[in-house]
Amino acid sequence: MSAGRGSVQSIIDEQVRRWELSSRERKKGRGLPDLAITISRLPGCAGAEVSRETARRLDFNVYNKEILHEIAESTHLSETVVRSLDEKVIPLMDEWITSLFLQPYLSQVYFHHLLRVLLTIGKKGHAVILGRGASFILPSRECLRVLFVAPLDVRIRDFAQRQKLTLEEAKRRILNVESDRRAFIRRHFHADMTDPSHYDIVLNTQDLGINGAVEAVQLAWETKRKVLAGGR
Repeated sequence: MSAGRGSVQSIIDEQVRRWELSSRERKKGRGLPDLAITISRLPGCAGAEVSRETARRLDFNVYNKEILHEIAESTHLSETVVRSLDEKVIPLMDEWITSLFLQPYLSQVYFHHLLRVLLTIGKKGHAVILGRGASFILPSRECLRVLFVAPLDVRIRDFAQRQKLTLEEAKRRILNVESDRRAFIRRHFHADMTDPSHYDIVLNTQDLGINGAVEAVQLAWETKRKVLAGGR
């Protein structure tokens, strides 16, 4: 379901408020870096469900493709997010965006806004970003990069149950979506989305389930925050 402009505005307003509060806490010498969490997933791994539950437990907002699309399409919403950065940081971010403009896809105005929004969220943290190649865009030190996987037959079975589909229809949909996601990452980032070297943690959700996967993500997030804070 696509998010409405009003609901997206409320999400942005709440996110900026959280960023401002977090910034004040850090200036007082309290708190660890508020890393964003980027989620990549093979279809059928319940990645969206894990993302929502992780965000709920951490009191984060979830940014999926619909919300990011709304932000990138709206100059007002885009600037609301980007303006939350320090003015000294914005030129550096623009340099990073320029370095990503290697493909025609990335040269479009829409994706310029999208990249600025993603990089801002990554810089400020306190958010879960689902898909959109965020794991390949955000610098490693500004996010926890997560990949969810599971055996194909498990993904087909679980997806069929959740969506009330036949196994054959579930298989067709999963293979089509997986092909699109792999092609997207390969075409625009020259990478294999299932290569574990691109992530901080790869989780097989077959036996973990949603609760186990959420707990693993939380632990990895806390651990990376402490490691980065110790290296300052």
